[in-house]
Amino acid sequence: MQLAAVDALYSDGDRYLPAIAALDNLKPFLSSVKDVLILGAGLGSMIRAMRSKGYDPHFTLVDNDKMVLEWAIEFLDDERVASIQPKCLDAQAFMESNIEKYDFIFIDIFNGRTVPRFVSTTVFLQQCHGSLRAGGHLAFNYIINDDHEWEKVRNICTLLFPGHKIISHGINRIIIA
Repeated sequence: MQLAAVDALYSDGDRYLPAIAALDNLKPFLSSVKDVLILGAGLGSMIRAMRSKGYDPHFTLVDNDKMVLEWAIEFLDDERVASIQPKCLDAQAFMESNIEKYDFIFIDIFNGRTVPRFVSTTVFLQQCHGSLRAGGHLAFNYIINDDHEWEKVRNICTLLFPGHKIISHGINRIIIA
């Protein structure tokens, strides 16, 4: 199943390239992952991608669209649905009140082909950083629409996530930290 808009692909099952790129770069770490936070549900592509690679941690799936969350759970219809905790909330509001810690956070939030402004702010990314367990990792799928904005995001990531890696795929940049 794919979730798409006229100009964007939000989910592509276990073939979703941003998820695959993130997981391929975090392979040595994945066997220790117990809790994953996914900000931007799509149709559960990150869950499918992790499971296809043999990993099945607990997932917290956050999306502000109730129908997208319902579809994600429906299309993931299997006996392991109990390991998924859906949260119908805006990611910004979720992170402002979050007190949980995660081994892996995947940020994949878009309106069409645009990353909402709050997602690439220092405050939001600091909240994500603060929600990582010691030794945890973060992957952030970003689409470049403006080189100046992208440079700001890179600078924020350099400050918050020294040693991060950037994977290029067309106009997408997957930041691994």
